[in-house]
Amino acid sequence: MLIIPFASLKPQPWRNAGGTTREIAAGGNADTPDWRLSIADLDQAGSFSAFPGLERTFMLIEGEVVELTVDGEVRRLERFRPLRFDGGSAVSCALPTGPCRALNIMVRKDAAGAGILVAELSKKQPLALAEGQFAVLLQGKAEASDGSGTQQLDVFDTVAGAASGPAQEHGVEIAGRGFAALISVFAQAHPED
Repeated sequence: MLIIPFASLKPQPWRNAGGTTREIAAGGNADTPDWRLSIADLDQAGSFSAFPGLERTFMLIEGEVVELTVDGEVRRLERFRPLRFDGGSAVSCALPTGPCRALNIMVRKDAAGAGILVAELSKKQPLALAEGQFAVLLQGKAEASDGSGTQQLDVFDTVAGAASGPAQEHGVEIAGRGFAALISVFAQAHPED
């Protein structure tokens, strides 16, 4: 079972110095990843860096509201409401209620796809993770288990799904009370030539 504690993630400044980001996980080539999952701290209003060829999904996870202007269209986003947009778009943000924190998944359009949904956690019906899925605890108390052990999670800790099979009888599950972001990353199917 792979748990990525939020406290272990090192903040890195944005390319445009408007905030910091903590990379949770990435896949593909180290220089040009096919996908990247991160948590960003937005400290001040300003522009986002452009990432042509990528698709971005942005979701506010701490703070009240953020306003993103994407190619001239203003989108007011409340907590736990994801927004998908082209990484090459001209994007700026305003922080009407002050600094905030966001979950981001970026994928290279020709290589990968991704989706985010917010799941309510339950003790009676655990959230099962498959290979290629990640769960980030957004709020509340929860624990992750895989049949061999259980570990308590802190807010913004991430649990990675694992392949199940003969070597691993039990998959990874999260149970508790609160909410988690379930992120699914998958390879894009390429039609045969």
